Amino acid sequence: MGSTTTKTVRNKEYLYFVHYENRKKKEVYCGLASDPESEKKALRLELEQLKEQKKSLAQKVIEIENKLRK
Repeated sequence: MGSTTTKTVRNKEYLYFVHYENRKKKEVYCGLASDPESEKKALRLELEQLKEQKKSLAQKVIEIENKLRK
């Protein structure tokens, strides 16, 4: 699962969406923390990742249910 974080560089705050892919930390720049569009971008990225996790979990549930039926 990912999260939103801020970094301060030269007295300005920047927003990042942080998550892991293949055990590697990824930071996606979203923009200035004071810009509402930056927060929307971070939320879109989080939603996309959550949907992927939901799909993966649903597939895993089906696999386990099928194994239990045998």
